[in-house]
Amino acid sequence: MTPPSCPFPLDQYEALREGCGLVELAEWSSVTIAGGDRQPFLHGFCTNDVRRLVPGESCEAFVTDVKGKTIGHGLITCRENELVYITVPGQAESLAAHWDRYVIREDVRVRDTTAERAYLLLAGREEAGSLAADVGGAAVRWIVWNLLAGPMCGLLEVMPTDVPRVRQSLVERGAVACEAGAFAAARIEAGTPLFGIDFGPENLPQEVGRDKSAISFTKGCYLGQETIARIDALGHVNQQLTGARFAGPRIPATDTALTHAGAAIGRVTSATFSPRLGAPLALAMVRRPWFAPGGELESEVGPCKVVALPVGSSDGAID
Repeated sequence: MTPPSCPFPLDQYEALREGCGLVELAEWSSVTIAGGDRQPFLHGFCTNDVRRLVPGESCEAFVTDVKGKTIGHGLITCRENELVYITVPGQAESLAAHWDRYVIREDVRVRDTTAERAYLLLAGREEAGSLAADVGGAAVRWIVWNLLAGPMCGLLEVMPTDVPRVRQSLVERGAVACEAGAFAAARIEAGTPLFGIDFGPENLPQEVGRDKSAISFTKGCYLGQETIARIDALGHVNQQLTGARFAGPRIPATDTALTHAGAAIGRVTSATFSPRLGAPLALAMVRRPWFAPGGELESEVGPCKVVALPVGSSDGAID
């Protein structure tokens, strides 16, 4: 039975965690970088080690400006003749223009390929990934990306015109089509932020809490690297994205202020009902030192406690 405060079907959420859940990532962006210099070129404009990638491998990365601020966040996937940067909707045009302005003599061609590629997320039990192998004859590419917690999570890249039949084929073989609310719950429980929702151009990469998956501190120079290296040397940022578990039944709205002793020290960036916690859960940008797990804050919907994510990790344990 779905709890009164749960705004999505629980069977969809359970499919994403323990069965086989399917989410259409409508209009997600892709930018393709081709040419013989593509890897050293992109290596110089993002936070992860692109040079080490071989075809079939991927890495998460931030794209930063000269001041080290975030102008993009997504997955770089390496193929025989190209690199593809996959990210949230509405980002391809600006990222393509950003990279293209730095091409001087390099053998590099940058294209916005959003209209040519579509993405479906498949998540759940490990064996559910086998459904990606046969989708009714459509051309499909499987890309591992752990956007959600659990044994298996990745993207199916297909032609936009093939999305309806690929989706139908997967549902016929046991996948559960999931709405945005179920995806948001699984995403927030996993602690996975989205650019433009949970953070943006005003944020430094280390404020987002994706250091292990998206930042290499040994790769050498890239645009914005000096700022990011300085923060690493200092050992802290002044604010950070974290989890906040609310005591009451109400799910906080985006931008709900979080306070301590009457002073505003953070804000909610996205929120949901967490089935694992049995309570509302938010991603929130919180100032230092209050972003440490265990801190108790206030809001207009009641008290909340800072928790580590993903849910079930140390300090983010279910209690």
